[in-house]
Amino acid sequence: MTDSPADDLGRLLNSPLPPSFAELTPEQLADLTGLVEAGLQHRIDALTTDAFGALDNLPVFLRGAVRKVVGL
Repeated sequence: MTDSPADDLGRLLNSPLPPSFAELTPEQLADLTGLVEAGLQHRIDALTTDAFGALDNLPVFLRGAVRKVVGL
């Protein structure tokens, strides 16, 4: 059994949706869910890039240890 687009969006946001979202069509909710997912993925990609870029500021001999501790 598949969840409704409203359930998917609520789970993605980890929050109940405002009552006004009930006025949106399932297609609009699906589009909004896709946009939110894309935004979250973009943020993850940017943070990952920045984390690896921050390693450039460390001395070379510490980079491996820091990667291991941070989990990169």
